[in-house]
Amino acid sequence: MTAEHAKALARLAGSSTLEEINDRAWRIRKAAPADSIAPYCEKGAHRLRFMPEGRRFADLKLLAMDMDSTLITIECIDELGDMAGCKTEIAAITAQAMRGELDYPQSLRKRVGLLKNLADTALTRVYDERLKLTPGAEALISACKKHGVKLLLVSGGFTFFTDRLKQRLGIDFTISNRSKRKTASSPAG
Repeated sequence: MTAEHAKALARLAGSSTLEEINDRAWRIRKAAPADSIAPYCEKGAHRLRFMPEGRRFADLKLLAMDMDSTLITIECIDELGDMAGCKTEIAAITAQAMRGELDYPQSLRKRVGLLKNLADTALTRVYDERLKLTPGAEALISACKKHGVKLLLVSGGFTFFTDRLKQRLGIDFTISNRSKRKTASSPAG
């Protein structure tokens, strides 16, 4: 986030008190929620969290974050679907679930069913070739560690990805789905 973006966001939040945390992060003091903030942040791919005035980052004990499209820039199951030639079908099932037409277990079973013939090597390929951390993720994790904040990574995805990110980034805890498939590189894959 640039200084200009931070100033615009401060104006939307009714504040003129802006502090630079680093070259891509800002603290806006005396900010108030407004309906225009979320669309502004979404359009610019900016991450924003409100923290009560007087609270410090070091006061946090646990940071829980989602994996897909939050800590990382992709949806792993969509990328697996792309490799299996069924990304559109998987996205359609996800959309049904988001509209409440399917519950999560149903949608997961349907999506995974489309991947049944996918080679186990596709998991490794998605991780190695397509999985990228969201800009600022490593800085956030570093700040958490510096202040003793524990990290929890949650995902509707699979342990194959969360376990690797846990090890790579030093995340304390993960919660995700376990696959029944066995792979050479991951016994719980």
